[in-house]
Amino acid sequence: MYYKTQLYTWILLLYIPFLLLLTSCTKKHVIDATTQKNNDLMFEYDKEGFINSNTFRVVVIVPSEEPWDELSVKQKGQERAFVSLKHYIISKKIIYDEKVHGYLITTISEFGTLKKRESVSPSRYCYYFDITKSGLKKEIDALGQ
Repeated sequence: MYYKTQLYTWILLLYIPFLLLLTSCTKKHVIDATTQKNNDLMFEYDKEGFINSNTFRVVVIVPSEEPWDELSVKQKGQERAFVSLKHYIISKKIIYDEKVHGYLITTISEFGTLKKRESVSPSRYCYYFDITKSGLKKEIDALGQ
């Protein structure tokens, strides 16, 4: 009887760490998969803002299961570009007035283009809305001066 108790004790002592190891591995994979999805999305959004002195870019992500037409994606890109540039202008301590507002609307509508890009995930589509104009960053930085 004593040997059986010791045997069961040793089996339990060996079995418990195995269970802990097994559950910790499972949790790690779930966390890693979630982290990977977030990193992929962050990677796509890392390409936003002034790409160079002539191009400002926003990224529009569309879930692949939702029906989107190119016109609505372009409108979404224009809206995001407007908001992003407005925040950029305000962060530079430039007074945002009707003149600046009109400049943004005109520049976005005249020089903005939509391009579909490859996404790092098959569950979504990635679009770039680029505003390309010679000296764009200098022009925006000089607003209100």
